[in-house]
Amino acid sequence: MVKDQPLSAEQLALIPQVRADWLKIGLDTAPVDRASVREILGCLYANASKPAPPQIIHLESPMQIALAVSKIFLQGRRVSENLSRQVHWRVFGKFADPLRQQFAEHAVAQVPAPVLDFKGEALVQEQINARIQGVRVWPTSSSFGQFNAWLSWFDFIGRLGIGVARLVPAFDLARACGWSVLFWDRAFISAKPKYIKRDEQGRLHCETGAAVRYFDSFSVFAIHGVRVPEKVVVAPKLITLREIETEQNAEVRRVMIGRYGPERYLLDSRAEAVHRDDFGVLYRKFIPNDEPLVMVKVVNSTPEADGSFKDYFLRVPPAMERARQAVAWTFGKMENEYEPAVQT
Repeated sequence: MVKDQPLSAEQLALIPQVRADWLKIGLDTAPVDRASVREILGCLYANASKPAPPQIIHLESPMQIALAVSKIFLQGRRVSENLSRQVHWRVFGKFADPLRQQFAEHAVAQVPAPVLDFKGEALVQEQINARIQGVRVWPTSSSFGQFNAWLSWFDFIGRLGIGVARLVPAFDLARACGWSVLFWDRAFISAKPKYIKRDEQGRLHCETGAAVRYFDSFSVFAIHGVRVPEKVVVAPKLITLREIETEQNAEVRRVMIGRYGPERYLLDSRAEAVHRDDFGVLYRKFIPNDEPLVMVKVVNSTPEADGSFKDYFLRVPPAMERARQAVAWTFGKMENEYEPAVQT
């Protein structure tokens, strides 16, 4: 490929296929073939001019790997020269950097990196860090296995005709196992998840349990791609107002409000009623480091079976200033256009 030549339509058409292939790898829950892993590691370490590690330790989840590696640190063993980062550099660094230079800058701009937009690795690592506090449980940012999404980028440029043969063992390891952390004298290999659940947009999601669960019960809880504490998913009724108010992560806080109930949160937090008219009451709740929660309360003009009239809360954009304006917005109209003959 010439450096000044942009990607052709045929080359660009490879992106969806590469993404689909690596998404399939990232979502795979098949059992690990230990014999295949041993053979692949032999090839991977050979690329680093090293023999395969004499010990290959298979564990049920990334959490078990984290605990095992933590134990090494806690025992005071010097491992600074034996971390996966060193393996990663030997295999990737000296080979990948020239590739990046060879691959045209304007071509890189056309290709999202990584091609695979899969957040499983970050979510799993966050969950590990949340479970074990005060211990350096993850010794390196470099890991191998099915969640190594950057491999999709190298696979893509390989399909463009750039030689990536030395990375084939890394591709194979991604297909063969879950998370892995590699040392020169041993390799920690995790099983793949028992299951992975996603929403319609492909984000990790489950409203009744874990979005990712391993066979030892290590789990990641997520709502529409946002990793949240287990309680937010399995026991939303136990979420407290204080927990919501003190949550520093805006995305997590939004999920917590959604699980708590936005209208309930408005009332329990004593949100300000900023405007009222014949169409309803507009409430605004200011939230630190986030946009305010604004909802309009309307009364259903149709009575319930017992003759009562039920209140409804409708969420509207923060820019709404009047109740009629907010109600009109829910019908896709401007305030001066909204003049219902009969309110429903």
